[in-house]
Amino acid sequence: MLTDLDTTTLMIAALAVGAAGFFGGLAMDGVLQEDGFGVFGNMLVLIAGSLIGVYLGAAVRLPLDTMTADAVRGVCGAFISLTALAVVKSLLRRFGF
Repeated sequence: MLTDLDTTTLMIAALAVGAAGFFGGLAMDGVLQEDGFGVFGNMLVLIAGSLIGVYLGAAVRLPLDTMTADAVRGVCGAFISLTALAVVKSLLRRFGF
């Protein structure tokens, strides 16, 4: 997983995740509008969810052990976390909290 990567590859992966998180946060800001967290808030939620998805996938020990499977788990974790937090924020706002 991430511990098997050398420093250069890890830095390139971190930059790619940061850039993808920014553009994903920008796109989700347009989609979610007031239910979202702003561009940088969405970016942070997407990046944190991506890391959670990758680490949970490794903890469950799924038989897919490739970088492609890690990328899919990261994207799924990112969008599941953003969706869950946006739904909670939307419900709280609609109920007056």
